[in-house]
Amino acid sequence: MATNYFNITGVREGVNGPAVPLRQEIRALQSTNPDMFNLYILGLQRMQSLPKTDRLSWFQIAGIHGRPYTAWDSVRGNGNASGYCTHSSILFLTWHRPYLALYEQSLFENVKAAVAAFPPGPTKDKFTRLVPSFRMPYWDWAADARVPDVVLREQTIEVETATGRQRIRNPLYSYNFGSIDRREFPENRFNTWLNTVRYPNLANVAAQMRQIETFPNPGTNGLNLRDRVYALLSRNNYRNFAFFSNDGWNNNGHPDDYDSLESVHNTIHGTIGGGGHMSTPAYAGFDPIFWLHHTNVDRIFALWQVLNPSSYVVDQRARYSTFWSQANGTEGPNTTLLPFHQNQTTYWTSLTCRNLKIFGSTYPELVDWGVVSPDQVRLNVQRAVQTLYGRTAPVNRILGQAPGAIGASVLSFSQPGVAITASGSSIPQTDGPGDEETPAQSHGGQSEQQPIQSESTGHLDLIKDGAVHEYFCNVRADKYAAGGSFNVHIFLGDFSDDATRRAFDDNLVGTFSVFANDPETTGCEKCQDEAENGLIVTGSIPLTGALLDRIPELNSLEPDHVIPYLQSKLHWRCNRPDNTAIPREEISSLKVGVASVPVEVPTPDHLLPRYGEWQPQYEVTAGRKAGVAEGDNL
Repeated sequence: MATNYFNITGVREGVNGPAVPLRQEIRALQSTNPDMFNLYILGLQRMQSLPKTDRLSWFQIAGIHGRPYTAWDSVRGNGNASGYCTHSSILFLTWHRPYLALYEQSLFENVKAAVAAFPPGPTKDKFTRLVPSFRMPYWDWAADARVPDVVLREQTIEVETATGRQRIRNPLYSYNFGSIDRREFPENRFNTWLNTVRYPNLANVAAQMRQIETFPNPGTNGLNLRDRVYALLSRNNYRNFAFFSNDGWNNNGHPDDYDSLESVHNTIHGTIGGGGHMSTPAYAGFDPIFWLHHTNVDRIFALWQVLNPSSYVVDQRARYSTFWSQANGTEGPNTTLLPFHQNQTTYWTSLTCRNLKIFGSTYPELVDWGVVSPDQVRLNVQRAVQTLYGRTAPVNRILGQAPGAIGASVLSFSQPGVAITASGSSIPQTDGPGDEETPAQSHGGQSEQQPIQSESTGHLDLIKDGAVHEYFCNVRADKYAAGGSFNVHIFLGDFSDDATRRAFDDNLVGTFSVFANDPETTGCEKCQDEAENGLIVTGSIPLTGALLDRIPELNSLEPDHVIPYLQSKLHWRCNRPDNTAIPREEISSLKVGVASVPVEVPTPDHLLPRYGEWQPQYEVTAGRKAGVAEGDNL
């Protein structure tokens, strides 16, 4: 009998010609559209309560990302190895796009079902009108890395239900497994936790979440995360998708392509999980914050696509096998992205999911209906990048303004959960079939706006011949050197001897996170092969923002001032996700180096900065434990 596969189409309701509903930032959704947020919570609650045997249940869709390493929707493919894993692969970003569409499609159907359960009346009518415009939200950790309270702190939440207003278990706080089959979750800890946890007390088998006062909120890394995203969206070298997309080491002798969107994504996993589910690829998908996080990763990917329309997935050798690919075969734009069916006979590929709107959704910065041309959309995205991420970028802090930025911020959070929308911007949602309203322009298209001040009074004296020097700390390591995920914390200045306080240290600049399964216990055969072959992954931590904070001490960003300063002040230490220390000598593959680059400051004619020729600064790290020295591979 033929298998009846599930067709991943995305959500078609609410699509009105070129206009599609928007995926919104969760804090903006909660504060500006509480009724839609109410639907979101009801949909999550219902989806999480579906039987585990349902292929559209929370358990089964989350399990595609790892455990229990079974074939979803009866799709095993031609490979023999277990797991659909595309981490550290050129398919990392594109594989997750139909995965998110599948999740959104299931969530949408659960929202519809939740509303259908309401008794006839004005409340049901109100929610019914909203349903076609519902799309899953994202958490823009690059704009504000503080975890929203509704995700992090609130174990229960008050919502309007079919039986009246009630306080229910908060489905954003954690997912409840109900029961656990140890054959599916064989690793210790994970088969004892009946709820997803973040920063669990590993000494307590009940493993409740720690008190919020001891939770190392990634806001500590917030400005650095923002600088990393700004660099990925503006630097010349990241116009190549192969470099931008994934954390595999390019090993090409250049110091300018160490970072990637995957590496930045890893830092969220590394700073949220703390030894809990988000810390480990095999279990991360079960944590509700995973979906807010990955929707933002897809959004940044979509922004990058507008800025770099000519670069995309290219053919590369598949180094390792998965459920659906064979080692030494080819991974490329036409590789099938299993287990995601487009229809009964065809799988999604990177090529067919290149346009996000094919799934019936888009993001606020990407509105392309009612605008003049694709060039206008590109300009809108540049302005959005300046507004959201450029205000604190070092080059704009030095300049004293962020050219092209509009308002205070499209999503500026003066307090957690409080959204401030740019003055005059408005992007209406489609309200179901027959809604003909489209925006005159996207929120980035307000050309009459004057450049706003950056979050700095400016350091114009640091600009030499229209450019400033910026500095980056490049890190690489064997992905499996620590037997699972680990963090490399980068400091400027003295730091605490207490390893459990490193994530909170005042002199912490940023964190390079490795997101990995334990090769000794994982069911992911690709991961086991990568560990056996010593897969090296990379990331890059911007230093310039932290150096600017020390300008009274430094006086200059010229190399003859900065290099001696870094020689004495730059430090790095390794921790496990639960904040226990790892001696650096235990990670023999660890290499830390510094590179500098002159950066041409933005102007109204080119809103994003331009980067010049990169220079390794070997003298900063040579002779130090795990430091890069001249002659080492870059």
